[in-house]
Amino acid sequence: MGLFIVEGKREVEAVLESGRIFEEIYFSNEFVEGELLEQLFPGLNKDTETFELSADAMSKVSYREQVKSVIGIVKMWNLDLPKIESLGFELILILDETEKPGNLGAILRTADAMGVDAVLLSDSHVDFFNPNMVRSSMGLFACMPVYSASKEKIIDWLKKVNPKIVGTSSKAKLSVHQFNFDKPSAIVMGSERDGLGKSWEKIVQDMVSIPLHGKASSLNLNSATACVLMEFNRQLNCQK
Repeated sequence: MGLFIVEGKREVEAVLESGRIFEEIYFSNEFVEGELLEQLFPGLNKDTETFELSADAMSKVSYREQVKSVIGIVKMWNLDLPKIESLGFELILILDETEKPGNLGAILRTADAMGVDAVLLSDSHVDFFNPNMVRSSMGLFACMPVYSASKEKIIDWLKKVNPKIVGTSSKAKLSVHQFNFDKPSAIVMGSERDGLGKSWEKIVQDMVSIPLHGKASSLNLNSATACVLMEFNRQLNCQK
C-alpha cells in the first residue's frame, strides 16, 4: 500500500516537523484530555483523517509491546539518489549492506547529532520504513536526507560528486586519530559481519581504523560510526 506506521507523540512530532503528511492519525481517548488534536500537533494537515480509539482498541493496533497513545500512517517516499547539480553536501555517510533496522535507526540519530548532510544506503538489506527503524531513530529518520541504491550506482554517483572517500577497516594501519579529515568527505562504513567488500577498493582513497585496547575485535556499527564522526568533527572544529 506504500504506507508505514509511526508510533508515539515524540515520533509523530518529529515526522510532522520534517514536512511529511500523515494520511491517518489514531489516538486513545485518554491522550487528548479535553484538548483538540490540532492543538497537540499544530503541523497536522487538515486532510488527515483522525480516529479516536479506546485503550483496548489502541493496544490491538499498536506495534510495540508498550502501548502508545497516538499512531500515525504516513506515505513512503522516494529514496533515489539526488541530482548532482542540487548538492552542497560536505559530509556524507555511506552504510554498506546494513542488516538491522534498529541499528540503522540508531545510526541516523548519531548522524543527525554529528552534522552529517546525507546518508547513503548501499545494497541495504533493511526496509527503511520498518517500525523498528522508525522507533530507534526517534522520528529523526524523516528529517535526515537518506538515499538508497546499489553499490554500483552509489560508486558512479560518488565519482561525479568527487568527495574525499574514506573507508573503515579494523585492519587499516592508519587510525582515525592519525588521519587528516577534510571537507567534502564521504565516510564508508561496512557491514558488521563482512566489513567493506572488494567493490570499494578501487574508489576508497584512504582506509582508517578505530584503536581498540580490550579483547573485542570490533565495535557495534553504530558505536563505530559515532567514533569516526566524532573524530571528524573534533578535527574540523579545531581548524576553525
